[in-house]
Amino acid sequence: MTTLRHNLVGAAVGNFFEWLDFTLYGYFALAIARNFFPAGNEVLSTLAAVTAFAAGFVVRPFGAWCIGRYADRRGRKAAMVATVLLMGAGTLLIAIAPPYQTAGFLGTAMVVIGRLLSGFAASGESGAAGALVIESCPPHRRGWYGAVFSASTYLALAAGSGLALLVFGTLGVERTLDWGWRIGFVVGLCVIPVGAYLRRHMNESLHPGAMQASGTEARTLPARTLAAQIIMVSALTGFGSAVVYLAIVFMPAFATQALKIGQTTGAIGSTLAALAIIAGSLIGGPWSDRRGRSGIMLFGIVLALGIGTPLYEHLLASPTPGALFAFQGACAFGFGLFLGGSFPFFAERFPPGQRALGIGLGYNIGVMLFGAASPVVSTYALSQGIVRAPLYYLLAAAVVSVVAILCMRKPPVWQRPLIA
Repeated sequence: MTTLRHNLVGAAVGNFFEWLDFTLYGYFALAIARNFFPAGNEVLSTLAAVTAFAAGFVVRPFGAWCIGRYADRRGRKAAMVATVLLMGAGTLLIAIAPPYQTAGFLGTAMVVIGRLLSGFAASGESGAAGALVIESCPPHRRGWYGAVFSASTYLALAAGSGLALLVFGTLGVERTLDWGWRIGFVVGLCVIPVGAYLRRHMNESLHPGAMQASGTEARTLPARTLAAQIIMVSALTGFGSAVVYLAIVFMPAFATQALKIGQTTGAIGSTLAALAIIAGSLIGGPWSDRRGRSGIMLFGIVLALGIGTPLYEHLLASPTPGALFAFQGACAFGFGLFLGGSFPFFAERFPPGQRALGIGLGYNIGVMLFGAASPVVSTYALSQGIVRAPLYYLLAAAVVSVVAILCMRKPPVWQRPLIA
């Protein structure tokens, strides 16, 4: 295996595990609530489990800062080995935590600590791994390799959804809620030794001498310029975060509660949407290499909303599985095209000595602001009778991202070519 492919596989495996863990927690939230957050009320216990899930997002900016700085000073490889081991530790705690009825709050504490560890590690994953992939490949192939790396995220979403459906279908609801949910996390843990091995044997994307030199240079850059780029990356993340958390994560619950479509149908739709994102990104990445990053990103947003808006109206008027799949697929494929150009676009905003920090911090702030909040905002709006709330949220996030793209089309005056 060539150095480039080895680096790509090592980065993708860890990224896959991060999002598999995320997806499984979401699908098994009710089981985790029943076992670790008993409140005498199913709604309250589920809310407590979701709050523990959200705690993983709260630590993301802090983790992105710590791991990003470490990756920029000590190397991408060292940071990536640390993140995959930390994520594994967090998942292990959740998988082996004793239920509340057996050990009281010990099991609850293990789940919360596990989520905090996973969130902290995952926050640095995007910056360190993304920087390594982009820096390892030839300049004219950054879009393609960035798309392959990003596709591992959505392959994990599809795999997590499929694994959850398999566990529920094989064991039934009661046994899954009792103990079967742990199978998913144990399966996920099997990825950790592979990821750790691959990452230990990767090649550093920046020569130590160049790393030290670029770090010195990066510290002399104006803080205001760096902060502006991080804010722009956060804004740019808005559209994608809204699509993922609304069209994929939130839609199964929305389909069940508001549209009266079966939960299994919603889960199947989310799986198909994840595959549509992969297809779009693998088209958008090479396109961005040939035609530029911003054009395909703008086209992806216009396509997603231009087709997705009438499809959402059709879904409300005729809530069928086909209408749901069409809406999710349109938004997902458009976002995939956007994604194909976005990751190298992020990397090209920052000099080598602050690239992992810039990507990681900008991306995670954007996910926290636009993604994690979207189901909460949409659920509240729906409770007030605003049935188009998810669509309005997508449109608002898209406007923010379009403004960011237009503001970032001209590269910073201090930008120089990536070190390959």
